[in-house]
Amino acid sequence: MPRPTDIQNIIEEAVAEVLDAALPKLRSEIVRRAVEVVESLSPAPGATPTDLLNAAASSIQESASQAEILRHLLEGEARFAGRVALFVVKGNTVNGWQGIGFEDNEAVRNVNLNGSSGLAGRAIQDRTPAAGPASDFDSDFLASVKTPAENHCLVLPLVVKDKVAAVIYADSGLAPGGILDASGLQALTRFAGIWLEVTALRKAGGATGAETPQPVAMAAGATAPAVPVTDEDELHKKARRFAKLLVEEIKLYNQPKVDEGRQHKDLYDRLKIDIEKSRATYDKRYAESAVASADYFTQELVRILADNDASLMGAGFRDK
Repeated sequence: MPRPTDIQNIIEEAVAEVLDAALPKLRSEIVRRAVEVVESLSPAPGATPTDLLNAAASSIQESASQAEILRHLLEGEARFAGRVALFVVKGNTVNGWQGIGFEDNEAVRNVNLNGSSGLAGRAIQDRTPAAGPASDFDSDFLASVKTPAENHCLVLPLVVKDKVAAVIYADSGLAPGGILDASGLQALTRFAGIWLEVTALRKAGGATGAETPQPVAMAAGATAPAVPVTDEDELHKKARRFAKLLVEEIKLYNQPKVDEGRQHKDLYDRLKIDIEKSRATYDKRYAESAVASADYFTQELVRILADNDASLMGAGFRDK
């Protein structure tokens, strides 16, 4: 029987032979996957900012989960900045989730921010983007990823249901002259926030029973319900908010058509497919409810798309 040392030598030789044979293929596979990642983050030749924004928005819309939405948001924003990082806000804690463009993207995961101070604190408290010197963001974070060449950054709040669910840090990178497109970053972040809300509401599906007044059992001889199931004022608020989200989604995803429609006073004809699709979603939830007569969806169409000027919707508009 071979001695343990002999067995070890035999195994080492066998493993070495297998690795030698597999290494070229393995190396090629690693290179191929790395190229795919780089190409996914690099804009196609001749791509305009609008093309990049639409492509990123499409990826977000096709996402099947919250984590996937956030990942595609970050990948999309990497096209508008040299480096981007997303931090999840939970109560008073702000924890690193993922980064793109850094020498060590994993370093972001180890960073915990102070959500009440600096640029992150401003973005969270005001729920608006905060820009300034990178040194005003977080000293520990910069120590781990290095200060950007321009020493300037933008911090964007990802607002979901009127609360900041995450903040996104963006800068132009370590090389001078890097990109930091504030408009593109803000538009994409806003779109992702709306899509997260719409997705959550749509996943609720037909769960309108929690929002729609239901018959209440009456005690013998009673003249009024002992306990109201649903506050109708609250139902109105939810219906208006849902309508607002649906219409804002239409506007964000079709901004060029909205601009042209306002100019030519034919918004409805240009956006008919998107409008009616979203109207069906709204009606599925509220057409049979106590707030149906208010038709907040139509109100929000005129307010958001046409700046409260119904004439801009055009002759084809069905004003319910």
